[in-house]
Amino acid sequence: MWLVRSILVFLGIVAVLVFAISNVDQRASVVVFTRTYPNLHLNLVLLLAALLGAAVCFAVMIWREVGLRALVRRMRRENMRLDDELVALRNLPLSGLQTPPERPRGQAQKR
Repeated sequence: MWLVRSILVFLGIVAVLVFAISNVDQRASVVVFTRTYPNLHLNLVLLLAALLGAAVCFAVMIWREVGLRALVRRMRRENMRLDDELVALRNLPLSGLQTPPERPRGQAQKR
């Protein structure tokens, strides 16, 4: 499996390099909100867009991870509370139960 993954990563890197080399002389104007950046290299624009996308994905991932960890903590506390309640219920005294009357020795049990 690691061989297939390594080959796919290698092919991805080769594709990015071929794309970058073929667009070395290309220039583009970029508008970010209201500001215009004229005559930028296309490779730089693509690199910055990829970095920005990675940063946004990282921020979303961190936000989700923090939320999931909070949920796990909350569930653990709830589980501990329920375990404590179950132990308390198991240790309740058996008061209020009627004990069967004792039979005199030597008498046979009726069926």
